Amino acid sequence: MQDRKNEEKKDVTREFEENPYDPDRMNPEDVMRHFFLDDVPILPVISKTGSLLGILRKDDLVSELSDIERVKKQKTDQFIQKLLKKMTLDDLLPYVTRHREFSVINIFGEAQGKWSRLQLLEASENIARKQPGTREIEKQRDDQVMDWIIYLILEHLPRPLYAMNNAGKTMFYNSHFEEIIIQNFGNDYDITAVEKSLGDPAKNDFYYNDSDEILFYNQELGLYYEKVPLQNKKQSIGFLIMCDRESNIPVAALTSRKNLKKQSLEQRLESLEKIIISETLKEHGNNIEKTASALKISKQALVTRAGKHGISLEKTTNRKKK
Repeated sequence: MQDRKNEEKKDVTREFEENPYDPDRMNPEDVMRHFFLDDVPILPVISKTGSLLGILRKDDLVSELSDIERVKKQKTDQFIQKLLKKMTLDDLLPYVTRHREFSVINIFGEAQGKWSRLQLLEASENIARKQPGTREIEKQRDDQVMDWIIYLILEHLPRPLYAMNNAGKTMFYNSHFEEIIIQNFGNDYDITAVEKSLGDPAKNDFYYNDSDEILFYNQELGLYYEKVPLQNKKQSIGFLIMCDRESNIPVAALTSRKNLKKQSLEQRLESLEKIIISETLKEHGNNIEKTASALKISKQALVTRAGKHGISLEKTTNRKKK
């Protein structure tokens, strides 16, 4: 009986194969392999944004690894940060004359590609008068932790999630959404096919219910979804697509774009106006002043048009009375 419960639990909660901030994922001694793979005496260490944080020398690493028991107790990022050196152009000359390119790693010891000697010299010149990027190292560590937290949350939410930027390009998606992609496009899917599908008006029907909530339905993926605006520093950066296989709203309460095709031009414009007003009110917390300003109409005009379409403004009125 207990085994059956465990199996059911596995179906609901997913196990994670790797944690990007797990100190066991990359040990300090594992960093040495980068030197052996390309036979280089130094490794540029860069930040998440690609800026040079400092130089890791093979000799320093070998010396530090002589006490392997002490090293094992350190996290890889702390170990690398401790050994980072600031090297001038003169310091780098003996290395760049013997090697044309260098493997690049981050503070977690992960390969980040290669740099030509010209790239290394230019990057070194930029930090010539700075300390080895302590603040940026801390920021990268915080960003890595945040990335893991976001990943953890997204994977444990039972709903398929997908995010796109303002240009309609993929930002991220969780494994539940990937399962849907594979069902529709196969294992060798191209994510651009999903971008095109979600960005094609002909494949995405929109609905609104009696509560003025906007829903969408993608015909190709067979999904109902909500579009939630993503913001950073009060600026729109894209949308979070929250998906569901079925709509919990009765069909009778939904009005779709298909119905618009049967209407006259005037009726279509009125239907679209209702959707726009409803969406804008929702974005601004049902605040009349902000909504009117966003729509570039007067408050009175907004109240009149909302009343015409049967859109409730009770929440705003109640706030004012309080």
